[in-house]
Amino acid sequence: QVASGPAGATLRRVAPVAVDRAIREIIQPVVERSVTIACITTKELVTKDFATEPDEGRMRKAAQLMVSNLAGSLALVTCKEPLRVSIAKHLRALLQQQPGTNLSGNDQHDQHAVQTCAAENLDLGCMLIEKAATEKAIRDVDDALAPTFKGRQKRFEQGSGYTDMVNPYGASTGRYPAALPEPLRPKSTGLLAHQFFVYEAFQRTPR
Repeated sequence: QVASGPAGATLRRVAPVAVDRAIREIIQPVVERSVTIACITTKELVTKDFATEPDEGRMRKAAQLMVSNLAGSLALVTCKEPLRVSIAKHLRALLQQQPGTNLSGNDQHDQHAVQTCAAENLDLGCMLIEKAATEKAIRDVDDALAPTFKGRQKRFEQGSGYTDMVNPYGASTGRYPAALPEPLRPKSTGLLAHQFFVYEAFQRTPR
């Protein structure tokens, strides 16, 4: 989408280039920061909540649902204003480079057209950055949890199952003591349905 008015035709030509350049300019730091925060948070919570969960598939699904939602949301709120500013900057630069036109991107009318065009293309750019963060977060959290999955499988093959994980999470001296509120305390039987629902709800969170 582009703004209407005298600058519309020129903006239609340069808008896709400006959006592409703006995305490339900010996507890496936004995605890296958002994914890092989301992965650390997800790994810590999932490792605690699923300490005694025998179904690895449930743990993996919960981690992916949580990390993709967190990373996407963080990227979205982080990128919006910098992306708008960057699109406008590239639009002005491209307008000044157009041959045979009086558009400079500097007078008041051109500025309004540039800002309108940047605003109209902002959602598309945010959506692409959010998608990139979501996809990277899922890959990264799988890698981060790989040692945990491997250790769980090893214990299972040795016949110890997950019983050896109950005491460290239930004892008063453990990392997650018995003093935790009941809804937050790992159960020897794994997550209950209403506890797992918390993770499933991540896929229904409205943007």
